[in-house]
Amino acid sequence: MPAWRLAALVIAGTAATTSAARAGAWPEPVGHWLAIETFSDYHAATQGYGQFGQPAGRGRYVQYELSPYIEYGLTPRLTLGFQPRAQEVIQSNLPGTRGATGFVQFNLWARYAVWRDAWNVISVQGQLGIPGVQSPASPVLAQPGAEYEGRVLFGHAFRLPGGWSGYTDLEAGYRMEVDGWADQIRADGTIGIRPRRGWLLLAQGFNTISVGTAAPGGSDYNLYRVAFSVVHDLTHHVAVQAGLWHDAGGRNVALGNAGFLAVWLRF
Repeated sequence: MPAWRLAALVIAGTAATTSAARAGAWPEPVGHWLAIETFSDYHAATQGYGQFGQPAGRGRYVQYELSPYIEYGLTPRLTLGFQPRAQEVIQSNLPGTRGATGFVQFNLWARYAVWRDAWNVISVQGQLGIPGVQSPASPVLAQPGAEYEGRVLFGHAFRLPGGWSGYTDLEAGYRMEVDGWADQIRADGTIGIRPRRGWLLLAQGFNTISVGTAAPGGSDYNLYRVAFSVVHDLTHHVAVQAGLWHDAGGRNVALGNAGFLAVWLRF
């Protein structure tokens, strides 16, 4: 199997924001779809900050998210994708305990493979984040405004002794906010190891660093997250994933932990 195809079959990564499953630098094969349906269960002690790094007082924050990630190989180099995100959130000390359910955001992106050989690929990606429907519910779910992101991605596939194989995926991006929040630098990395046929082990890091100055009441935070998961192929077209992520550090934001499950479909 060509190295680029091997890497394409084992790639997963976050999502946008909270999801730990997504494709990496490699383009999808022409005419093929990748769909990753992810459910996550996130818990945090707010420690003075709410969902978007804004002061909220002490309490507890619980977030359930369903985020299908879908992309399509339009040409040998160009991949198009989208991801709607729906959440149910329960937060205490607002005052009291309140919850809200709804759509948070709808992401659209295009990824283009600028250069590739048998083992490596360099891609660029542009993404638009469309805010969900704002509601008077508290806590508020929807992003307050649109987001624009440019990203550079590098992927490298490799083989190891004993028939093992793997890949690395490194990404750096700049996210521009138009709602008074501080802009963000994004730096993400993935190492995937396939120790035997049908199994994939993933170690990932997702880093958000706010830059510039937020408007009064706007979000301005840093977050450093690590994730570990296992993917198992049920068939050539279907796989399941289970994993955990941990907020290892940050600034002006609640730190928590989550478990997540995902189903991968290739067709």
